[in-house]
Amino acid sequence: MNTVPAPRNARAARAIVFAGVAVLLSALGHGASAGHSVSVSAFIVAFAATGSMAWALADRQRGFFAIGGGLAVMQAVLHVWFGMSSMSAAHAASETIDPHSDGGMFAAHAAAALVCAVWLWRGELAFFALLATLYTRILAPLLLVLVHPSVDSEPRTVVEADHRIETLRAGVLRHVMARRGPPVGAVRF
Repeated sequence: MNTVPAPRNARAARAIVFAGVAVLLSALGHGASAGHSVSVSAFIVAFAATGSMAWALADRQRGFFAIGGGLAVMQAVLHVWFGMSSMSAAHAASETIDPHSDGGMFAAHAAAALVCAVWLWRGELAFFALLATLYTRILAPLLLVLVHPSVDSEPRTVVEADHRIETLRAGVLRHVMARRGPPVGAVRF
């Protein structure tokens, strides 16, 4: 796992995406399993709590097991929260009469945790790969241009090549064969 620190500006954006994906999938799975939708107020509170937890943990890049473990715990907490905040009679009746609904709820939250873990882990990899690419392709060359003086500002000194080295290179490289392409015994189609 790579432990690259996250930029400060991207921390809030990553937390919002994490909370949005996790809570939305959890609410959809919970609502589908319970037979009714989650209230807007319960969704907003869950989003705020999950977003603040995600912001606290978004200080660096996380691996699949860290994301998956956090999501499993969060899905259990969201299940309890959505169950407690739902005051509909259908939800209360389904929990007291039908013991198999807990298995369906568990499956829905476990599926949401797995889908979120894979999706967000791949998003983490893509995000940090994008940051690395932006740094190496754009920011680093700009910093070199801004920090280092231009070549024309310093006087140039001409250094003559040592003829002994050139003679040695010519003698050694005379016997080198350049072979490009696959080996001779390669399979031909």
